[in-house]
Amino acid sequence: MIATTRRAILTALIGAGASGGVLQGLTAPLIAAPTLPIRLPDTALRLERVLERGIGDDAAITVRRSWLVRCQRLGRGIVINGEQIAAEVIAPPHLDALARIEQQRDTTAMFPFMLAEDGAILSTGRAPPSDGAVSAALREAEAMIAHEALPAGERERFRLYLARLHQAGSTALDTLPADLLFPANMPLDLTEAIALPGGQTGQFTLHYHAEPQADAPWLKRAEREVTTSVAGLMRRAIEVWTLGPV
Repeated sequence: MIATTRRAILTALIGAGASGGVLQGLTAPLIAAPTLPIRLPDTALRLERVLERGIGDDAAITVRRSWLVRCQRLGRGIVINGEQIAAEVIAPPHLDALARIEQQRDTTAMFPFMLAEDGAILSTGRAPPSDGAVSAALREAEAMIAHEALPAGERERFRLYLARLHQAGSTALDTLPADLLFPANMPLDLTEAIALPGGQTGQFTLHYHAEPQADAPWLKRAEREVTTSVAGLMRRAIEVWTLGPV
């Protein structure tokens, strides 16, 4: 279960540190604590995310956003405080208005992150994604397609299928990987078959890999990629996270 408020999480972290207990109720299953506390960076770092989403006809929207982040121990856990320091949105001309809105959006409210002592994210205000959550989103999209009015042309139907399914599968990118800031060397490869009307099938894939710094346990680079294909048509969304000097 994820704690519902930051105050509850902070209270749990402080309480665990004072009592020598474990972070019960905040993450499951718990992994045995390392012999030594995980090493933290002693200076502020720049966390950057570049997200590129395909929107059809070889067009894409790219969002580059950066935050200044600091790590601090709190009880048996870790708190990551941060503030947004840069944002840039690149989009096709007809989406300029939406791009300006997204570029002006301040995401500082996503902080603080609460981490377990092994570096895994406990909460950023939302539960972390899971394989099951992605599958559920795809099944819901399949059901929507099966019951909505479809274009008469086969090619247009396939384009509609692709857009609906890619939008559903891309929800996997809306939350953070649990090991983002301190990679656990556990890559993810998920493939789902997609059932479509008329006996057609499609495919959804999600790949995730993160690597730490060569001489430190915190993030160097992480990449997540979502690809959806239907009848030879394909859409792709990819995000790259990096953590380094300001």
